[in-house]
Amino acid sequence: MRGHVIVVLAAVLVGCGATAPPLPDGLVLRAQQLVGMPSPDPGRLPEFSLYGDGTVLRPGPDRGALHTLEAVKATAAQTREFYDRAHGVGLDADQEILNPDVVDGYSQVFVLVSGGHRYVTEADNPDESSDLVAFHETLHVEGRAEPYRPQRIAAVAWGSAPAEGARPWPWGTFDEGGCLILDADQATAVATSVPAHTPWLVGGREVLVVFRPLLPDESTCADLDYGR
Repeated sequence: MRGHVIVVLAAVLVGCGATAPPLPDGLVLRAQQLVGMPSPDPGRLPEFSLYGDGTVLRPGPDRGALHTLEAVKATAAQTREFYDRAHGVGLDADQEILNPDVVDGYSQVFVLVSGGHRYVTEADNPDESSDLVAFHETLHVEGRAEPYRPQRIAAVAWGSAPAEGARPWPWGTFDEGGCLILDADQATAVATSVPAHTPWLVGGREVLVVFRPLLPDESTCADLDYGR
């Protein structure tokens, strides 16, 4: 992991209270849980993404084979509080926090943009009494949710599928990571017309495909990997 500090702790120390830099205009804070074993849903969306204007994006209801996002609005005070508390629990550093007492489980990943830097914290099986777990539990905003309308959608291929009932894939082949970026309107029309776990015939083989929208700060398939 590039430039990361590895810490072996069951809990995370609270920051010393230094003043945080000004809020960025784009992504401010993101949180996503990653399962320990290979995920049956590689297109899983982060549960919380906060932007400088107060927009919070979170997973919405699935529509056929398409994952969706919905947007709620945080106040300026709430946005600043999330940002300051993220610094307070030490997210303004690249770090991997290990828990040697648990062999397998999940990783809690945070992304914080601060002072022109994008910091990633990956906490493996954090202790339930840790400050990171407590902070994660506060990442919620009440209010009316509106559907998020992306400009692009990622199609992520994963696993083999039964040949019976496989549909012809209407686009080009996937890259080496099994991902393809598609126009949102075209991909939405196809993804919402079929049920989840529909098999597709791609390049002579049958695969399962997950469709998920790109967030405003994402533009390539590489942007979907928030961890190491």
